[in-house]
Amino acid sequence: MLRMESITKDFPGTRALDAVDLEVRRGEIHALIGENGAGKSTLMNVLAGRFRDYRGRVVLGGQEVRLTHPRKAHRLGVAVIHQDLNVLANLTVAENVMLGEEPSGRLPGTLDRRGLRSAAGDALRRFGFRLPLDVPVGRLGTAGQQMVAIAQAVRRDARVLVFDEPTASLGQNEVEQLFVVMCELKSRGIGIVYITHRLAELPRIADRVSVLRDGRMVGTRRMSHCRLSDLTGMMLGRDLAEMFPPKRNEPGEVVLSVRGLSRPGAFEDVSFDLRAGEILGLAGLVGSGRTEIVRALFGADSSAGRCELRGRPFRRKPGRAKAAGVGMIPEGRKCDGNLTGLSVARNLNIGLLDRLSGRLGFLPPKRMRRQASEIIDRMRLVPADPNKSIDQLSGGNQQKAVVGRWLALRPDVFIFDEPTQGIDVGTKAQIYRLIMDLACEGRGVILVSSEFIELAELADRVLIVHRGRVVGERAGPVTEDELFEACASRET
Repeated sequence: MLRMESITKDFPGTRALDAVDLEVRRGEIHALIGENGAGKSTLMNVLAGRFRDYRGRVVLGGQEVRLTHPRKAHRLGVAVIHQDLNVLANLTVAENVMLGEEPSGRLPGTLDRRGLRSAAGDALRRFGFRLPLDVPVGRLGTAGQQMVAIAQAVRRDARVLVFDEPTASLGQNEVEQLFVVMCELKSRGIGIVYITHRLAELPRIADRVSVLRDGRMVGTRRMSHCRLSDLTGMMLGRDLAEMFPPKRNEPGEVVLSVRGLSRPGAFEDVSFDLRAGEILGLAGLVGSGRTEIVRALFGADSSAGRCELRGRPFRRKPGRAKAAGVGMIPEGRKCDGNLTGLSVARNLNIGLLDRLSGRLGFLPPKRMRRQASEIIDRMRLVPADPNKSIDQLSGGNQQKAVVGRWLALRPDVFIFDEPTQGIDVGTKAQIYRLIMDLACEGRGVILVSSEFIELAELADRVLIVHRGRVVGERAGPVTEDELFEACASRET
């Protein structure tokens, strides 16, 4: 159905794609994976008609085409469902679905609203989407907005659909619904390109998987014929296990005790102990409830149950948790981690203002800069400029800034939720060493990760989370494939 042959794209001083080949068959879900900067987005932007100056051939439906504009790509049947959904929040569901093809009314310049609602309703019902046609899309959740984007694309008779990180913001039920829709699209002969960093999803949904690394196509494999560890090695060009520090930590006494932690509709009756110097992993498939558990533990969400830090109960509110000695590096560093628009120094010192302020409550600038510089040096932030806006740092350096802020507070327990998501390999290795160093200092560490190899190589114990419950535990040496099988077996 789709062949991209020897696709090459240059930016000033950089070759983003180097003679990349990709084939997507009719009625296939084809995963496209690779580290940040591997070229996935660039390749899909070529397919979406966003670049005029690419080299190579694109063959769609047996006919060679030149994709020089997004409208041309749409006319040829190519649609991209971006992670940042291209929906208009102020327009209704029906208006978004029919955008660009609104039926005209009887009088010139008028809109046939009854016809618009009818056509939009038909497009949604094709896939069992039940959405209120007259509600502004901005009032829908992420899953609802995604349904609108899918209906809009399929209504235009898309032959190739690209899903770019579609499960990044979805809960478990929403992920399941999306996978059902993708299988329905596949059964209708639509070719699907599925971009994700969550490798654990691939055995459930992908027929084949292609791996990009440094702008080159490393290879394509049938998903049923390869393991997750094979794909990790292809993405990195080496064994990821080489990047992990040797285990030097020695778990001691219980530092955190959790009993009966529950949040209706998200998770229930979660109980565990965390020891000083221990790295405790939480493993589960997307939507299993891992993030919801640690958010409630830190107090970001309300919950029932009892939590004790070194034998003393603490109220689960972010301020109280911080004061008690619990720190959290959240999954969404842009939304929950950093204060956008402020300087690096302000971000690094935000939790230390009471400690840095003088007797009269003033914040001495020299003291602020000195403290920020200490964190910058320890975390190796680039650029090493405390006056830079946090928004000007790369994703990896923004993540290091969040971690550095908590390091300065020296909590007894660190919660890391997807700490390496969206960062480069070098920064990942630094985060791994930091986590091990914290455990060696006697800190308790809770690690949530979608990358099972991170849990296998770093954690002393791993709790298996399924549908909001802790259903198992793995201790001692374990492989990423064994952890995946433990999580996936609960789905069957």
